[in-house]
Amino acid sequence: MPTGKHRFIPRACAAVAALAFCGLAAAQAYPAKPIRLIVPTGAGGAYDVVLRAMAPFLQEELGQPWIVENRAGAGGIIGLEAVARAEPDGYTLVNGGVSQIVLNPLFVTKTPYNVQKDFTHIAMMGELVMALYVHNSLRVQDMKSLIAYAKANPGKVAYGSSGVGMSFHLAGEMLALRTGTQLTHVPYKSTAQALQDFFAGRLAMMFYPPAKPIMANVQSGNIIPIAAMYEKRLPPLPKVPTMAEVGVGDLGVSGWSGISGPAGLPRPIVQRINQAINKTMVRPEMDKAYNSFTMQRPVVTPEQMTERIGREIEFWSAMIKKLGIKPQS
Repeated sequence: MPTGKHRFIPRACAAVAALAFCGLAAAQAYPAKPIRLIVPTGAGGAYDVVLRAMAPFLQEELGQPWIVENRAGAGGIIGLEAVARAEPDGYTLVNGGVSQIVLNPLFVTKTPYNVQKDFTHIAMMGELVMALYVHNSLRVQDMKSLIAYAKANPGKVAYGSSGVGMSFHLAGEMLALRTGTQLTHVPYKSTAQALQDFFAGRLAMMFYPPAKPIMANVQSGNIIPIAAMYEKRLPPLPKVPTMAEVGVGDLGVSGWSGISGPAGLPRPIVQRINQAINKTMVRPEMDKAYNSFTMQRPVVTPEQMTERIGREIEFWSAMIKKLGIKPQS
């Protein structure tokens, strides 16, 4: 006669099987209505543009429209909070990048979510590669002369970003640490505003991908590219050396972005979305959108994305303490 313990085993197995069946059934029925993708930044940014280009092909893959909705504010917190509180059914997703997912929670003392517990990370959809530029009024031509100028003029080399803790800000902090210089960070409400001041000469230095607004100013001689922040030289800037080539080394700052959903999203649905995004990214029709921003296409699994987020949170938690940057209340 089966004991209580033995009777429990088949019941537990049946429960597991039922859950697996329900998950499979949900995935087969998914999606049954449009999918809302929240972009926690303003319209017109690199990832916003690329996601809108992807949307028709994602609809083709999954059979339902993808509605891209900009919900900016508080460094991305407003958009991410909306998704963290949404039903885990795959119909409300968020586009979060390294600044929103990894860095912002380290700089804001109270965020209404935990990025490692309150989200299901699904897929990467792009990675911006950056370069360092200086305004021609600075009268430097390479990294050696930039470092020499910065050391001779402590605090006078100013650079901009879209806010404290954003990737461009930390790139400058890391450069100052590596080169033994004192650089001045100027936070703006948006990267576009920082670029305007940079092009006008009110900022001496800027980190940015070699995209259209930058390249037009490079070609006119208004700004000078100093180094590529990538493992190899960038196609739009083939004569510009990498950070490694100029002796600075990898700054550890990457401009990746991905798609996440609420915690508890069924595994089969996660897999369907991941496969659709990975397949859409590499379509030839997406070449123009990605190439216009010199954006890489990282095809990864949900597990690889989650692991990367964990590694970067650990790295930047330690580095921010080393840099002495205080969180904002």
